[in-house]
Amino acid sequence: LDMVNLPHEVSKRYPHELSGGMKQRVLIAMSLVLNPSLIILDEPTSALDVSIQAQIMNLLKRLKRDLNISFIFITHDIALASDISDKVAVMYAGEIVEIGTSEQIFNTPKHPYTDNLLKSLPNVQSADKPTFIPGAPPDMTSPPRGCRFHPRCDKALEKCNMATPSYFLLPGGQIVHCWLNEYEK
Repeated sequence: LDMVNLPHEVSKRYPHELSGGMKQRVLIAMSLVLNPSLIILDEPTSALDVSIQAQIMNLLKRLKRDLNISFIFITHDIALASDISDKVAVMYAGEIVEIGTSEQIFNTPKHPYTDNLLKSLPNVQSADKPTFIPGAPPDMTSPPRGCRFHPRCDKALEKCNMATPSYFLLPGGQIVHCWLNEYEK
């Protein structure tokens, strides 16, 4: 409890007596009990207000640094991912479409979905307005043949709707699941 900045009397309280941020800190404390080298966090800040979210993120960054813990941080919040992650994997329709360092993913995305996803977010450092990704996500009971993103992709090639792309390792170390990167060296 000390490591997550909670008073010891919290251990004697019922969950309904704790705020959302306190509950999240208790869960983090519980995960630290066995001194893990890896913790999986699935949407750890989704139900928290912005100020508590920032406190939890700062706590996670401190734990990562001080205890040398690795996190798998699962989130829909791209800003949070960019704040805590050294490496990012972007998923679309149940498949990883791109893996790279935070800098690579956020500065030079190589998959059209990653690029469109980033363009759909407001950016206070740019005059560009957010754009929408056309179409709708696929029906996962019957996903499209080939690349799952091709029906929504403005850069789709003919082979995108026929064959599932390979994972291509790019010179900078990014891994991309897209035919557009087949010949990039």
